[in-house]
Amino acid sequence: MKRKIILIGIVIVVLLAAAGLGYQQLTTSAAPAAPLQTTTVVRGTLAVTLLASGNVSPQKSAPLAFQTTGRIAQINVHAGETVQAGQVLLQLEPTDLAAALKSAQASLANAQAAYDAAQIKNAHRTDQLVGVRTQFEKAVLALQQAQSSYNAMAPGDNVGLTPQAAALQTAVIDYQAARAGYNLAAASINDDTALRAAQSALVQAQLAVDQARRNLDQAKLVAPFAGVVATINYSVGDSVGAAPAVVLVDLSALQVQAALAEVDVAHVKVGQTAELTLDALAGQTYTATVTAIGTLGTVSGGVVNYPVTLTLAKADPAIKPGMTAVMNIAIAQADNVLLVPTRAVNTEGNRVTVTVLRNGQSVATPVNTGLANGQSTEITSGLTEGDTIVVPQAPAQALPTPVGGLAPLLAPPGGGGGGQQQ
Repeated sequence: MKRKIILIGIVIVVLLAAAGLGYQQLTTSAAPAAPLQTTTVVRGTLAVTLLASGNVSPQKSAPLAFQTTGRIAQINVHAGETVQAGQVLLQLEPTDLAAALKSAQASLANAQAAYDAAQIKNAHRTDQLVGVRTQFEKAVLALQQAQSSYNAMAPGDNVGLTPQAAALQTAVIDYQAARAGYNLAAASINDDTALRAAQSALVQAQLAVDQARRNLDQAKLVAPFAGVVATINYSVGDSVGAAPAVVLVDLSALQVQAALAEVDVAHVKVGQTAELTLDALAGQTYTATVTAIGTLGTVSGGVVNYPVTLTLAKADPAIKPGMTAVMNIAIAQADNVLLVPTRAVNTEGNRVTVTVLRNGQSVATPVNTGLANGQSTEITSGLTEGDTIVVPQAPAQALPTPVGGLAPLLAPPGGGGGGQQQ
């Protein structure tokens, strides 16, 4: 009896196991097959971009400092204020500088008076030369007349005692005296040392006035260009030093500088455009252009990075210097090309295929590809617009694209038929 019970138990266990297996097989066969995910080959525009980040900065920024010493007497602006070129921002106490200018102006007036006197004196010497020359010419004429009268006398033993001889001798003496006087006056006229010295003193006095006026002007800190006052580092009564008194920035032209790795910067060229977003201004998109690429790289973490500057096409008052910006730099683009999702492209060695659905059958079709990004791939041959292709299921969670590498960007289809890319 006991043996029958054991046999019955074994049979029950076997039957239960068989029933469980049958239930599992039934459940497995009853589960429906997952439907294939498909899409169609379309024509469109494919853009490949490079993702980069950096901080906004003004293209023009100037720390303004006084070129002379003194105390702050007046502050005419406040931080954040918009100013125009030539506007006086701060002023020093001008007392000592104004006194120095008045002293220099007085010295200039004295130098001018001395120069004018030297000119007058030089003019009088010219008049004196005219009078001396006249006397000299009269002496020459008298000598000629005396010589002529002496020559007209008959020869004789007593010719030297005649009045004509005496007159000739007097005329010679007068001629010699007049000639010496003329030569001395002419030498005095040609010696204009005093006049030149007075002129030099006048020039130096004028230079001193100009310098004193510049020093007084330097007591005013003037905006060299239109912009916004970023910071003011002094208060009224402070003694100025070498530190900038004001930092002035021009917010009408903004730029972003990013550091790109050497493998990425090789794809970037001046003139390429970029789509720019800011962490602080969610939902806003701006356009920027690559305006400069640095030639000297810096090593960071074993990677060589190069500075790349992008200029915003249009400044927005909401954009502030220092804000973090993320840029998609368009480095390549293909227009009116056949496009498929990148996930649909299979690569095994040198063989590239796309699974095409034909008559309900999945057929691995060889293709040639062109540009590609994380979303779409250009097909240069092997497929036709409108072909239905199989797209593998997307992974449960895709890893985010890191900043500083190629990033996807697919423009809207540019003509042709077919549906949206998946």
